[in-house]
Amino acid sequence: MDSPITPQLKHLVDTLPGFWYCKDVQSTYLYINQHDAELLGLQHKEEFVGQTDLDLPCGAAESAHLFRAQDREVIHSGQILRMLDIHRYGGNQWRALLTCKAPLRDQDQNIIGVIGHGQELDSHELLELGVLLGKIADSPVSGNNLLTSRTSYIIGHPGHGPKLTQRQQEILFLLLRGRSARLIGRALGISTRTVEWHVGMLKEKFAALSKSELIDKAIEQGFLNNLPPGLCKRSLSLILRDA
Repeated sequence: MDSPITPQLKHLVDTLPGFWYCKDVQSTYLYINQHDAELLGLQHKEEFVGQTDLDLPCGAAESAHLFRAQDREVIHSGQILRMLDIHRYGGNQWRALLTCKAPLRDQDQNIIGVIGHGQELDSHELLELGVLLGKIADSPVSGNNLLTSRTSYIIGHPGHGPKLTQRQQEILFLLLRGRSARLIGRALGISTRTVEWHVGMLKEKFAALSKSELIDKAIEQGFLNNLPPGLCKRSLSLILRDA
């Protein structure tokens, strides 16, 4: 059977900016570009072909089960997923990326895997994050769906609003992405009860009578796209659902 990684696809993956990779339906890597290889701590892109996320030669391997679950969702739903990824990559360096996964299709438009793209959040110490690569739509190129179009997505500090502690910023960030108290607690390594206590404090600071009102006010005051510095040194692979 012919390889799904056509010369045209290889050329695009190799020349487009950012970190690119293709996987099959078993989440085995079919191809990665040199930028992605260097991100992982490899010298040559060919070194990782045939491997899986369980074989990642860096700290990101700790989240292999999340990466594979995301792959399955993309393959089964046929929809694009957008994630915030913060992990230890090659050289044991913490790096934050906005990543996107879309179905990889053959010439008959059958889903045969996943094609992914990552764009690093470029900022000094990740405290003042600039313009990020946002939604990336797929368009058919040479029989494969490639992620090509971009929209701006800004992450930074909100212009106004109550002053929050680092923990409150972290909890609000995850709350605004639809995470339950249980999942927030699991991500931050704290109890569900502690999360709920912080949510109560957030309601007071925003003068909100309910969680839904808290979310509405936080979005209005610019907290939707605020990435707390504390999350930049914590392994995280968070699906960013549209609000």
